[in-house]
Amino acid sequence: MSDGTPTRAFFEQRVNVRAVGLLRLLVGLITLIHLWPFLQDAVPGRYFAERFFVPFFEWFPVLGVEGYRATLLVGMGGALALAAGVFSRAAAGLTLAVVSFNVLSNELHFGHNRAFLMTLLFGLTVLPSGVAFSVDAWRVRREGRAPDESAPRWQLVMVRGLACTPYLASGFSKLVDPDWWGGVVMADRIARYRHVAEGMGVPAGLIDPIASPAFNAVMWKAVVLTELFIGAGLWFRRTHVAAMVAAVGFHVLIEITSSVSVFSFLGLAGLLLWVTPRVRERVVRLDPRDPAGQRIARRLARLDWLHRFDVRPTEGAAFVVEDVDGFRWTGGAAGRLVWSRLPLSAPFVAPRRLVDLLRRRSRGGPDSRRPRNGAVAGASAQTQARRMAGPKT
Repeated sequence: MSDGTPTRAFFEQRVNVRAVGLLRLLVGLITLIHLWPFLQDAVPGRYFAERFFVPFFEWFPVLGVEGYRATLLVGMGGALALAAGVFSRAAAGLTLAVVSFNVLSNELHFGHNRAFLMTLLFGLTVLPSGVAFSVDAWRVRREGRAPDESAPRWQLVMVRGLACTPYLASGFSKLVDPDWWGGVVMADRIARYRHVAEGMGVPAGLIDPIASPAFNAVMWKAVVLTELFIGAGLWFRRTHVAAMVAAVGFHVLIEITSSVSVFSFLGLAGLLLWVTPRVRERVVRLDPRDPAGQRIARRLARLDWLHRFDVRPTEGAAFVVEDVDGFRWTGGAAGRLVWSRLPLSAPFVAPRRLVDLLRRRSRGGPDSRRPRNGAVAGASAQTQARRMAGPKT
């Protein structure tokens, strides 16, 4: 690396960021949800500056209620423009400015969910998020040009690094805190709020074991290690899928058990940053004359928003998905590979897909090319395709 060539290659290489367009849409909608309660409270008597508050900086301006309400309206307008993809980078910058201003106006406004939102908004000001799923892209197509869906690789790596900080920072801070690592904090919190759970009808027989010190001593070690695994595991190919499955389970569990505002939604949306930044890498071969094959092709045309697959109809072909390393998946495993790469179905199919990957490694290692997983000896092309297509709709 002494001549600097690998470094130049890293900074000059461009990657596909189509998935960031979908992230932009979701973050815009999530920001609207985030700002709405503040706007509702921005009336005389409930405006935060009419009660106890402490700005992050003594010199920070404190707006009157009318100015504060106008600022929030501007932020919501920016969030709408961001979701629609209208002047996407400028909309991201404007929305980031309003969200940051709101947080800095009062230390009581700070929260990890808002810091995470600011991080993702900053990422959307860096990356060209208007290249897909946006009015910006539609406008480019109307001019007879194809939107450039690429961005410098270093920008994506930087934003990924920022998106990992909530997991790594939270996990490490709990790891070095004896009370968190030992489960004392959560056991105390459950004891304090058990009356809320009881009021919602949760039986005491379920609360008692969860509130026990022994359970929390084990449970919260697992939670801390899960946070650290997500933050580190997303970076490596062999742990990538497992880390995404862990992230989905982690955020679903948090949303069910805690009040964390938009944090869980941001965490799930942020996984789009980890979509492989290349398109049409996997090849789907199917028989176009078979009704099941036709249904597969139609569903992929509608749901493969991120262009993960290259569909190649081949008469008489068995249903096969050729993976990026040349491995050929067939039958049910091929179907799970496809659905695990489509945004709408990925959270539900990813755990089964992880099982397929672990089974494959146990049978021959990651470089094996023989189609074992999901293959059934003597199965017809139509039978294998129907497993993928599912019931008729």
